[in-house]
Amino acid sequence: MRSLRLFLLGLASIYPIYWTAQFALFFLPAAVRSLFLQTPLTVVDISFFQAIAATGKPDALPIGFEPLVATLLISLAIWYLRGDAFLTGSLAMVVMGQSALMPFLSEFWRKGISFESLFGIMSTMGIICFGLHRILRRTGGIDFVDRLALLSLLAVFPEALLWFTFRLNSPDFGAKLLLMLLIPLYVSALLVSAVSHPSPKTTLSAFRKPVPVAEILACVLVACLLFTAIGLTTYFTEHRGSPAAQATPVHGR
Repeated sequence: MRSLRLFLLGLASIYPIYWTAQFALFFLPAAVRSLFLQTPLTVVDISFFQAIAATGKPDALPIGFEPLVATLLISLAIWYLRGDAFLTGSLAMVVMGQSALMPFLSEFWRKGISFESLFGIMSTMGIICFGLHRILRRTGGIDFVDRLALLSLLAVFPEALLWFTFRLNSPDFGAKLLLMLLIPLYVSALLVSAVSHPSPKTTLSAFRKPVPVAEILACVLVACLLFTAIGLTTYFTEHRGSPAAQATPVHGR
């Protein structure tokens, strides 16, 4: 019953947190900069999927700099005001870290490794791990598998369902975006779950043994198979629905 409540909480909270994070990281900084510098504000896109605005020259700041700074400031405010005492506050830090990670991952795929992209990836991954750590401080967890299951129910599975809903309404949300969202999150969940956390819910954590390597490898293998299946399924679906694939004659009939 506890697992079901966590999953329903994540499912009900993920979209409001996701859209608020998009607005706070990709719209609000440009709006504030436009207000103080008295420069025109360009609304790039505002919809159910995202909210993006720009102001000034496109190359005035490094890619991902504004979302990263906004994520750090908002996460510090949540932590200072004890907002991480609530599961939704910690989940907000995780989602903001993921949103700020996307520009750096896109830059990494386009131009390869650079200092800016590497620094941004490491910084945002640290924010994600900190948010997951604060979640476990509230939920507890007896062992590695229990902690990983709790994080998956609250953060990973609701995001996968959110992507699936977006995918039904927009073809832009392909397998690449899903993997860019879920792989860093799942890797962070593995790292945080592998570290011993004192559980406020039970005294069994005092007698917990170290995490077996076989459990970690099994979870990584299952996740890799899941991501591979999702990627292959989406790839073949998109390829089959493309005009070139439809125009290809089928022999043997």
